[in-house]
Amino acid sequence: MKKLVILFAGEKPGFRYERKFDSLCAFEKTLEWAFSVEDSIKTVIFTNKENFPFISECLPQKTEILLVQHEVWTNALVAKEIASQCAQNSADFAVFAWADSPFLNKELTDELISSHVQYKAEYTFADGFASGFAPEVIDRGAASIIASLAENLQKSIGEKPASRNALFSIMSSDINSFEIETVISDKDYRMLRYNFECSSKSGFTSCVRLFEEAKTQKKDFLTPDFNVYEISDLAEKMPEIQQTLPAYYNIQISNSYNTKSLYCPYEKLFSGKKMPFMQLDEFKILVKKIADFSAQATVGLSLFGEPTLNPEFVVFALEVLKYPELKLFIETDGLCFSEEQAKKIAEASKNSGRVDFAVQFDSVDEKMYEKMNGISGSNFQKALKTVAMLSQIFPSHVYPQFTRMNANEEQLESFYRFWKEKTSPSGGQFVILKYDSCAGLLSDEKPADLSPLERNVCWHLRRDMNILSDGSVPLCRSRISEIAGNAIEEPFENIWDSVQKEVLNHMNKNYCKKCQVCDEYYTFNF
Repeated sequence: MKKLVILFAGEKPGFRYERKFDSLCAFEKTLEWAFSVEDSIKTVIFTNKENFPFISECLPQKTEILLVQHEVWTNALVAKEIASQCAQNSADFAVFAWADSPFLNKELTDELISSHVQYKAEYTFADGFASGFAPEVIDRGAASIIASLAENLQKSIGEKPASRNALFSIMSSDINSFEIETVISDKDYRMLRYNFECSSKSGFTSCVRLFEEAKTQKKDFLTPDFNVYEISDLAEKMPEIQQTLPAYYNIQISNSYNTKSLYCPYEKLFSGKKMPFMQLDEFKILVKKIADFSAQATVGLSLFGEPTLNPEFVVFALEVLKYPELKLFIETDGLCFSEEQAKKIAEASKNSGRVDFAVQFDSVDEKMYEKMNGISGSNFQKALKTVAMLSQIFPSHVYPQFTRMNANEEQLESFYRFWKEKTSPSGGQFVILKYDSCAGLLSDEKPADLSPLERNVCWHLRRDMNILSDGSVPLCRSRISEIAGNAIEEPFENIWDSVQKEVLNHMNKNYCKKCQVCDEYYTFNF
């Protein structure tokens, strides 16, 4: 059967062209893999104007490569072009991958193709491996059907930019109509959530660190026919890959709350000490350092305080949105959030989908609201109106929030049934959180134990940086007396290295007393 190799390079360049792999860039490493696919008719690259000059510089001479250029690539367009290129080149199927993946594996690719042909599949993928090790195999006819499904989805929910899981997610809307085959890893690496691609600084950092360690180990990982299990096991043992860069920065800009929530640890954590409001000039320093260090990240404004109580709350929010690669997360009680404030934030975000809200409820009626939040139940209606107002301005980005605990468990199902409806004030969006005892500081009020059978390295140590209003960075939000550094005064690299020592402890299953009783390790934010 005839096949094409199709590479996608139609989004922002990211770190794809940084030459950090023995003088090669991730794009060139991806090309190495593409040329290793046996009996391929041609290599096709989907790209745009922004990437074109970089690609032209990287392409080897006298190689049959076709460039297909569109300025905006949607999921539907990707599927449509896959079908079109297969038809034009008389190919039965395409081997499809993103062109920023320096660790695409030849052996795994061969296994995918063999399985696809043997079982006459329409779509074949690898499962259980780290992201970035394997391509997808898509039949010409299936690509046409996926394109039609995607176009129908676009009519109902709008156009979606091309995404890595586009093909499978579109098929999921009519999954039984496709013949799908899977090559399953002998060992499941999914819980590690590794992402070996170079569109983000975090992924790029992981790739470079793994590549350099492979060279140090003198393993044969530098060509596409490396052993995928050996390199996966190597990555699993590396704390600098378990923890690359912070993805979520939660910052304290306020020192008080409107509510007296049953599960708020503030008073006990700080033993009556009143933290100051964060100063705007110091916050600006922080946001600049965040953008420089992580490049892409989510910045929260709700650590240990209701953000809207800071008189300059909106200015803080707008400062985050000045950086195009940063997202903003606002967790609020919704009791003093004005429409004027929301519109200013919306104007700054330019409908980019970079702002998300969680509005605290923990109840479905005024009586339970009063019990859970320690204030008049009449505020329940205020919070409802805030959700409706925010949802008008930020559709699909406002999440009513319910924290499960013994006191309100009886209302969990009612909360779910009300908010899941598209006709609800949030348009069907909501979030349910597990109860956090703050490493045993509060009594154990969780109605169910959701922890996994085998403990993983704490996601919060690996992905979060909490910053108090004076700039102090505790190791985690439950260990605020253990300070890793000051984010205003010290380089982030030094602070993050201090946290990595604790990551290594978790990898070695050495837990402090607080970590031993904490069950937040398996949850993550962004």
